[in-house]
Amino acid sequence: MKSLFDAPASSRYISHRGFQPLAPANSLPGFVYAGFLHQWAIETDVRITKDGILVCCHDDIVDTTFDASGVIAEMTWKEIAGFQMNRGNRLDCLTGEQKRMPLFSEYLVICKHYGSIPFIELKTDDAERVIHAVHEAGFEDTEVVMSSISLERLVDTRRYTKEMFIHWIFAKEEQVEVLTGLGNAGLSWNIPDALACPQEKITLAHEAGLKVCLRAGDSIRTVQRMVELGLDYFPTNCMHMPIVEAGGRIK
Repeated sequence: MKSLFDAPASSRYISHRGFQPLAPANSLPGFVYAGFLHQWAIETDVRITKDGILVCCHDDIVDTTFDASGVIAEMTWKEIAGFQMNRGNRLDCLTGEQKRMPLFSEYLVICKHYGSIPFIELKTDDAERVIHAVHEAGFEDTEVVMSSISLERLVDTRRYTKEMFIHWIFAKEEQVEVLTGLGNAGLSWNIPDALACPQEKITLAHEAGLKVCLRAGDSIRTVQRMVELGLDYFPTNCMHMPIVEAGGRIK
């Protein structure tokens, strides 16, 4: 069976909220750019509106990213669809449609089209609904990563799928054994600077049978250090793999 980790470790870039140098975080163009650049995975945050629609947004409110105010869970999709992003790169290059909040289903279509792994941060307690949407988009459980800062949400994810890879954001060392018991899992430590990360933290995760990463590989030196540490994947806000054309020329 094909594994998410068949690709060489050094190529496993995760575009954090899409490719942000060219578009706002968690925007449709940002996801498209990440896919076009052949990123191993595209990360997003999934939330649920008042009327049960899955959307992509980091915060629980729209105030920090859009020209509106309010809590996503207290608004309908029809309301939210009229808001426009007012923060992020190259906003003046985007149409009104490109500046609205993406539907989770649209994000999944983009991942499927470009062959990038959906790396989904659960910002809702309804893991079952998110997993159903993943299946509706044509993904197998083995083709997706479900992540959360909440270990409880990952435990809940395991109730619905035994095969989906799960990732614990900012793991707590004293509960690593619980994550290991869930199986097919990875984690990131809450260490802001990879250059200051002790090798022992990476060894601890690997000896527990877990994959491991740090946030974020945003410079060549930082990514080099992550490779030296033996990390398994590389979340990044700005780095990408070079596009190699026929004949070996790098674009």
